[in-house]
Amino acid sequence: MSNQYSIIKGFIVIYSLTLPYLNLSPAIASQVKQSVKQITQKIATGNSSSSIPRIELSPGYGVNISFIKSGEIIEKVWLDNPTFASLDVDGCLSTTTRECDKEGATVIHLRRIKPLKVRQLPLSNTSLLTVIAKGKSERKVYLFKVGMGNKAPTYHTLEIIPDSKIVPENTQFTNIKNINELQLISRGLKFVNSEGLINDKSRLWSRIANFLIKVRMGESINSAARKSGISMRLVNRLIELGNVRGRGRGKEYKDNNLYKFQN
Repeated sequence: MSNQYSIIKGFIVIYSLTLPYLNLSPAIASQVKQSVKQITQKIATGNSSSSIPRIELSPGYGVNISFIKSGEIIEKVWLDNPTFASLDVDGCLSTTTRECDKEGATVIHLRRIKPLKVRQLPLSNTSLLTVIAKGKSERKVYLFKVGMGNKAPTYHTLEIIPDSKIVPENTQFTNIKNINELQLISRGLKFVNSEGLINDKSRLWSRIANFLIKVRMGESINSAARKSGISMRLVNRLIELGNVRGRGRGKEYKDNNLYKFQN
């Protein structure tokens, strides 16, 4: 069994090395939109009501999974079905045959390959990707569904961020029609947090963070608010404050007690 595994592993490594010289479609590669999708650790570890993240690989480009923002180091990676995808990391990973002087991988790169026929593996166009990552205080198990896609990608990097971290204002949202509103909401949320109006450990904060994730993934603001358990009144108030803060009038609003937060 170990010899069969070595043969399969060796064949995949050789195929990965020769892949850049194959005739990949430049048309598909040129359609890649330069954007980043962020998901929280809670979602990526399967500890939320949302489904585990799905990554679709199309010919001609790869997808990165970054743990830089979460401050974690990748310790172990398992790709259950390596017949249609290959992976690489930006640092060293210890294996049964190799020990790293210093483990420092923080990014996984996935790319689609021409399907391989391996007798020992059942035919499937999907795979589970499992990642063991270590932070400052604990280790976490991350899960991703990997599949084959044929459409141009909407993002090139999947960033894992801490549960309490809110979307940066300069993140690109290629599949969202409400980009301006989302940036204003993020700005307003940062403002109320800095003023102590909403605690980042509260349930309301978690619901708002979940709302932002849903909108970033392409859901409409109304639908995301309803599913996350927050009111449109609150959303509109955050948009208003984000707009006010952008004009430098946040102190004026606070002094006149013009904002209250009721969900």
